[in-house]
Amino acid sequence: MTLNLLGSRLATAFLALFTIALLFLSGCTPSDRDFALNGAGSDLMSPNTVAATDGIDAYFGEICRQADLPVNGSRPLRCQTSGFDDYAWHSVAKAGMNDIDHRCDLYLAWLENKRNQKPFVDATLVSLGATTAGVLALAAPGSNAIEYVALALGLTSQTYNAYYTRALLGIEPSTIKLTVEGRRLAFRDAFLNARYREKADVVYVLRSYLKLCTPQTITMDVNTFARAAVTGEEPPQFANLELERHALETVRPVSSPALVVRRPAPPASPNVKEAITGNNYTDAQLQLLRKNLCVRSSDPDNKKTMAAIKLWEDGIYGSTESEYRNGRVDDREWTGVGLQRGIRDIGSCAARWRDAGERIVLEDPHREAKFVDALKHVHVLTEGQNVGDTSVRDAIVTAREKCGLPAPAGRMQSDVTNDLYNKLIEWASKPEGSSCV
Repeated sequence: MTLNLLGSRLATAFLALFTIALLFLSGCTPSDRDFALNGAGSDLMSPNTVAATDGIDAYFGEICRQADLPVNGSRPLRCQTSGFDDYAWHSVAKAGMNDIDHRCDLYLAWLENKRNQKPFVDATLVSLGATTAGVLALAAPGSNAIEYVALALGLTSQTYNAYYTRALLGIEPSTIKLTVEGRRLAFRDAFLNARYREKADVVYVLRSYLKLCTPQTITMDVNTFARAAVTGEEPPQFANLELERHALETVRPVSSPALVVRRPAPPASPNVKEAITGNNYTDAQLQLLRKNLCVRSSDPDNKKTMAAIKLWEDGIYGSTESEYRNGRVDDREWTGVGLQRGIRDIGSCAARWRDAGERIVLEDPHREAKFVDALKHVHVLTEGQNVGDTSVRDAIVTAREKCGLPAPAGRMQSDVTNDLYNKLIEWASKPEGSSCV
């Protein structure tokens, strides 16, 4: 009798649990049931693909506008990405991160505001308590109860997100803010010098960045970093971030093993920190800077490099005042902004250019050709094709004398400067036989 009674009670309990499960599953939306049965699915094309594509195109239209890049049409705007190279894509990525930061800051402010509203918190707890009462106990020991709630019992994604919001409402606001800001800064630092080859790269990075401000990720990060503070172990987020960064740029040969070997970068020399502001710049990048700014000889004391940076900034900013014009290269000047190339991407300095100042003035081949033609037009040059010819250099000295433009301090009389270029073009536009002054 005892065994029969126990069996009857077990059967009744099982039937009750089965009934509860059916009740929850009956409240599933079609999306909930599809995810529970098929996961992400096995077909590449899904009904959401078209909508997602249109959404990405519209989003890029707005972000390109924020980055001062070309767009067309009325809203939804379309970004003119054809012909974008990696420095233009970099501008898109930075503008996207700024947009995400704005949305994230609004969310954090809302969260803190709601946390201070006791009726809202109490109502949230009561609502979720009624929904999940008795359900979390069904989770197996050691498992993630939320997965049972969201998938096995078919709760909607809104309830799933609300559960995490409930958890966040119980965490001290400054802890949340410090965690999110720390993760965002670490992400931006890791992708500071990333090179984006195409639109897909930017989508990948922005989606990863956006996830940092979701309720689920914030809850996980707070728990993980709190645990790391006690155990002394490095949080896995740092290793994952390095893998994400590596995955963006690494093109792995088919025959290579699918392993990522992380080696610490050697410490940068003092010359790097003097010439380039920001973190994670290396001696290799300093050498690239020197190569692109026409510093060809050895520069152990960095004086030639610092002079080249000043010449480059003088050429870029001209007479315009700029907070970035400080004699050092910052992130913006290194990677470029909008359609303006950064030092990283301008390529090696041509042998015929003497310094960064000449590079700025003559980098456009049409300008150099126009300059040489002007020298011939005012009859100070008879033969010569470019400033690499000795005859052209001699003609520049003569032109300076006739125009009364001595070379600036630290420059040679045969150097091409912006003021000489403009004066010579003006002289060549005058009637035949006119003087320069």
